[in-house]
Amino acid sequence: FDLRDSEVSFLTPSGQRAELAIPQLTWLNDPRRHRAEGLVSLSSLTGQHGVMQVRMDLRDDEGLLSNGRVWLQADDIDLKPWLGKWMQDNIALETAQFSLEGWMTIDKGDVTGGDVWLKQGGASWLGEKQTHTLSVDNLTAHITRENPGWQFSIPDTRITMDGKPWPSGALTLAWIPEQDVGGKDNKRSDELRIRASNLELAGLEGIRPLAAKLSPALGDVWRSTQPSGKINTLALDIPLQAADKTRFQASWSDLSWKQWKLLPGAEHFSGTLSGSVENGLLTASMKQAKMPYETVFRAPLEIADGQATISWLNNDKGFQLDGRNIDVKAKAVHARGGFRYLQPANDEPWLGILGISTDDGSQAWRYFPENLMGKDLVDYLSGAIQGGEADNATLVYGGNPQLFPYKHNEGQFEVLVPLRNAKFAFQPDWPALTNLDIELDFINDGLWMKTDGVNLGGVRASNLTAVIPDYSKEKLLIDADIKGPGKAVGPYFDETPLKDSLGATLQELQLDGDVNARLHLDIPLNGELVTAKGEVTLRNNSLFIKPLDSTLKNLSGKFSFINGDLQSEPLTASWFNQPLNVDFSTKEGAKAYQVAVNLNGNWQPAKTGVLPEAVNESLSGSVAWDGKVGIELPYHAGATYNVELNGDLKNVSSHLPSPLAKPAGEPLAVNVKVDGNLNSFELTGQAGADNHFNSRWLLGQKLTLDRAIWAADSKTLPPLPEQSGVELNMPPMNGAEWLALFQKGAAESVGGAASFPQHITLRTPMLSLGNQQWNNLSIVSQPTANGTQVEAQGREINATLAMRNNAPWLANIKYLYYNPSVAKTRGDSTPSSPFPTTERINFRGWPDAQIRCAECWFWGQKFGRIDSDLTISGDTLTLTNGLIDTGFSRFTADGEWVNNPGNERTSLKGKLRGQKIDAAAEFFGVTTPIRQSSFNVDYDLHWRKAPWQPDEATLNGIIHTQLGKGEITEINTGHAGQLLRLLSVDALMRKLRFDFRDTFGEGFYFDSIRSTAWIKDGVMHTDDTLVDGLEADIAMKGSVNLVRRDLNMEAVVAPEISATVGVAAAFAVNPIVGAAVFAASKVLGPLWSKVSILRYHISGPLDDPQINEVLRQPRKEKAQ
Repeated sequence: FDLRDSEVSFLTPSGQRAELAIPQLTWLNDPRRHRAEGLVSLSSLTGQHGVMQVRMDLRDDEGLLSNGRVWLQADDIDLKPWLGKWMQDNIALETAQFSLEGWMTIDKGDVTGGDVWLKQGGASWLGEKQTHTLSVDNLTAHITRENPGWQFSIPDTRITMDGKPWPSGALTLAWIPEQDVGGKDNKRSDELRIRASNLELAGLEGIRPLAAKLSPALGDVWRSTQPSGKINTLALDIPLQAADKTRFQASWSDLSWKQWKLLPGAEHFSGTLSGSVENGLLTASMKQAKMPYETVFRAPLEIADGQATISWLNNDKGFQLDGRNIDVKAKAVHARGGFRYLQPANDEPWLGILGISTDDGSQAWRYFPENLMGKDLVDYLSGAIQGGEADNATLVYGGNPQLFPYKHNEGQFEVLVPLRNAKFAFQPDWPALTNLDIELDFINDGLWMKTDGVNLGGVRASNLTAVIPDYSKEKLLIDADIKGPGKAVGPYFDETPLKDSLGATLQELQLDGDVNARLHLDIPLNGELVTAKGEVTLRNNSLFIKPLDSTLKNLSGKFSFINGDLQSEPLTASWFNQPLNVDFSTKEGAKAYQVAVNLNGNWQPAKTGVLPEAVNESLSGSVAWDGKVGIELPYHAGATYNVELNGDLKNVSSHLPSPLAKPAGEPLAVNVKVDGNLNSFELTGQAGADNHFNSRWLLGQKLTLDRAIWAADSKTLPPLPEQSGVELNMPPMNGAEWLALFQKGAAESVGGAASFPQHITLRTPMLSLGNQQWNNLSIVSQPTANGTQVEAQGREINATLAMRNNAPWLANIKYLYYNPSVAKTRGDSTPSSPFPTTERINFRGWPDAQIRCAECWFWGQKFGRIDSDLTISGDTLTLTNGLIDTGFSRFTADGEWVNNPGNERTSLKGKLRGQKIDAAAEFFGVTTPIRQSSFNVDYDLHWRKAPWQPDEATLNGIIHTQLGKGEITEINTGHAGQLLRLLSVDALMRKLRFDFRDTFGEGFYFDSIRSTAWIKDGVMHTDDTLVDGLEADIAMKGSVNLVRRDLNMEAVVAPEISATVGVAAAFAVNPIVGAAVFAASKVLGPLWSKVSILRYHISGPLDDPQINEVLRQPRKEKAQ
């Protein structure tokens, strides 16, 4: 039959009343089977919900159509009325439009299952901040009723949520209603069971509101963690009324979530999960991930690679978390082993961590649980541990955090860290401990550290313990045995708060060599000053006293210190190679740091190593002395110091030149005082009662004497000079002895140790030098723009020496009187030498010089003006512009002296000129028989010895002589007569006088005398000597051997002479010419009218020559 235009009213699962309109429904009935086919439409108060095709195949059991199947097909139908009331009440569903086919199974009047094919369609619902959408594409689902629950299965999740397709997977949802299980709690909560595979968590965000309605606790976790990643498999049983008893089993990959309470955040997290919220097991792995854990760790855990198995138990007795097989490599740390965290109900928590290693202790702050350890402790440890590696570190925590630090042993906190290669800064303003292998044991609110050895700067500390017994007292106690180089101790304390006290002390008193010490540091952690105590043992160390720029060696003994207050026992040392007893103390005053040093010794001056060797050789004996040194170091200014030394030189014998000569046994008290600062000091004192000295020294890169004065025969301390320089007011001095001392190197080492002023004044009533006494002498040396100028003034000298840089020295001598006393010639000296010994003269260091003497006297004789220019080149001294101008004669010379061992030679070349030879000779006190004759001599001579040692055997050269008109007179007086006798001229004259005795009554006049003589290896030759006389002409030739001192000469006399010949001029220059001319001038007499030519041969030794007449030719006619 057909059922037309019928209506059925009923309540839908959503609780709405709906009307089912049946326009036509065709039935085919059998006795026990009833089939129907037609169209139906559903409407409710909210509107029309769509038209469906319906097919039914029902069985008639007991008069009811309560079993069978129903097929439905609809396009774009609204499914909201068909959703349960719970869904309507808890989900803000806006739309649910689908095209579908469905099969429904009815058993005993209830729907027991079915299948749904959602061809197209979707739903939308309102979330917290946005509307979520879900769409399907040929999604099939199977629904099964499990009395009294339901199961909904999707074999292939063809779902797109919020525009993001789900990966292909399966999803099964089951709802189990509340059940009566008997017992005390006879109700078991209804459950939502989820089975899924291949789910993308980020794609489930849209159903979070559903989860929040199902379980508010689950929704809160979901909202806080915001999970993402892929769920490979998931089995989840959620008791909707007791979500804390949720059961689960899952596997996932690349999961991430944010931190939730004590659950740290994670990323790149893969693993498996089984069990329940109360009792579960997690296996996990992470790579290149960060795990934020705020309120516990200060920075996210940076995981490079991690593997772990974690189980937990959470019930009414508390919470227990166990980690096993943990191997995590994180930033600067590698954890291996396991841990356990217990949080008993109503009891203290307990945490144990085993097997932690780190390659960078400075990153340990990342892993301190601040919620358990407290902020202050983590602050300190974060700053203290700056580096290091740890293996098998252990963290143990047990107790109520509110009762930390467990003063009454009601709990325990301990971190045991065996650090290697560590860097630990126990105080921010102290140098960190480096290269440290140390065991750090943090117990409650204390820290105990112990190591066999650690570097404190450049020294090594052994048996070191560092203890903070109580953090609240903020004090660190360090004890150690110290051994290392003393010079490294000062730089260490310069980097500490003790810089201005103990550090300043060690800057002024600098130890060197290995030291042994016991050190105790009491270090307040609140920034107050550190207290450093200890004892230092010295064995053969050295101590550099910086203000004195001096070093004590072989220093042995002990001293103790409390911060900057040092106190020594009696110490022994060696100072300037002499034994020394010393003790010192220091004190931290209100405004300055004070150092006191006491010294005493009995020294041998010759062995101090300070004095030059030449001085040491002149000293013997010892001097007992004592001294005191006081140093004051203001905290905000430079240092000041004072030194006083006292001694008596009674047992010292000195053979130094006067005034430093002294015999042993003669008392001579010496007092020296020093007062100064870091820039300068004044050194004063006295030697005996009559010698006082005063000086000021400047301290810089090199010790510099600014000004000084020494006053002999003085009863008081003289004032310092007004300008920079040295004034020496000395008693009579032996300059030769001082020069000899300096030549031995007495002054060579002085300039290296200090710098001295160039302005020097020496005053003495008498200076013995050069075999002469220089009286009332004042010598002043001062710098100029181009060098140094030395002025000498006294009774015998008035001169200035300009020692110019990069130019010859210039000696301007206004007056010089040098008349040395005749000394006995020693075997090692040459009488005519101006130098004291025959040792070879070295030109090295000699300057080029220009000498200009206006009035010079030598050996009581006035020489007048003397000039010379001297140039040094290697072993050669060159003379140019040499001049001696007496006013009556002018002597010029150029030459050189080659002072080369084995090849020594001297060369001289110049002229001798004058208007009157007799006046020139008489200026030097010499009487000459030649009168009124001008003279002009050119010479060029050289020999192979020093200039003052002419060697006849090596003498070579040439002499040109020319005398003007003059007269030869009597020759038997004065130095000229002696000279003629030396040259054997007197013998020739006796011969001529005997032959022509009537001719010698008057002088011999001449118009000129000319001669050229050359010398070869000590033999002088001439062949053109000519005397142009008024009564005769005389010609000479021959040779004189100067080495054998013999003659071989010929003299020719022509009687046609018109004037007397000036013989003196001839022999004054050339002995051969002198002898011949003199003989010829006297042999002529009344025979001139009878003789045409006289020829003589002169031979034999110079001391006894033989003169023989060879030819006497009578006069016949005038000679041609």
